[in-house]
Amino acid sequence: MPLTRYESIDETLKARILDVSKQEFATHGYEGASYNKIIQKIGISKGSMYYYFENKEDLFVTCFLDAFARATGSFDFAKASFPLTEDKPTYWNSIKAMSSRQWNDVFQHPVLMPLMRHLVSLGTDHPIFNKLNAECEGLREYGDIMALLEHGVHIGAIRDDVPLHVLIRMNTEYEVWLLKEMQEGRLNEQQVVDKFFEMFKQLFEARR
Repeated sequence: MPLTRYESIDETLKARILDVSKQEFATHGYEGASYNKIIQKIGISKGSMYYYFENKEDLFVTCFLDAFARATGSFDFAKASFPLTEDKPTYWNSIKAMSSRQWNDVFQHPVLMPLMRHLVSLGTDHPIFNKLNAECEGLREYGDIMALLEHGVHIGAIRDDVPLHVLIRMNTEYEVWLLKEMQEGRLNEQQVVDKFFEMFKQLFEARR
C-alpha cells in the first residue's frame, strides 16, 4: 500500500496518480505496465513516486482497491443495512441479494473489470495476491462482512467448525476460478453470479 506520505499530498495530484496508473494497468496489465512510463505520464519525478509508493506492486494494489471502492461505492456492507434476522432462509436470501448486487456493480465498472482480468491472469500464487488479501482484511468493509458472517454463526446458518477468515480465503480462490471461466467464454455474467452464491452457500452453510 502507499507510504504514509501519500495520504497527505494534494487531492488533485492523488487523483492524477490513480487515474493515470489505473488506465495503464487496465490497458497493459500488471506485468506489461511500465512503472517509468506511468511516472512520466503523471508528470512527477521518479524520486517523488518512490516517496509515495515502494514499488509497482504497491501502486497496483492501491489502484485496484480504489477502483473496487468506486465500483461498489453505493453498496453498504454495514450491519444496519442487513436484516439481522434469526430466520435462516431470510438470512441466506439476503446474502444472495447482496452478492448479486455486488457482482453486478463490478461487472458494470469500466476500469475495475480490466484490472480484475489482469489480476486473475497472474494466478493466486503471485505475491500480489497475498498483499491484496492482507490489505483487504484491514478494510472496514471486511470487518462489516465478518460481522454479518458472525451473526450467521450465531443463528446457526454459518458453520463454526472452520475459521471464517479461512473460508473467505477459500472463497477467493473460487472467485478467481469463476472469473477465469468467464474470460475464456465458458460462463456468462449471470452464470458467474449464480455459481458464486451456490458455492458460497456450500462452503459457508452450517452442516446439518
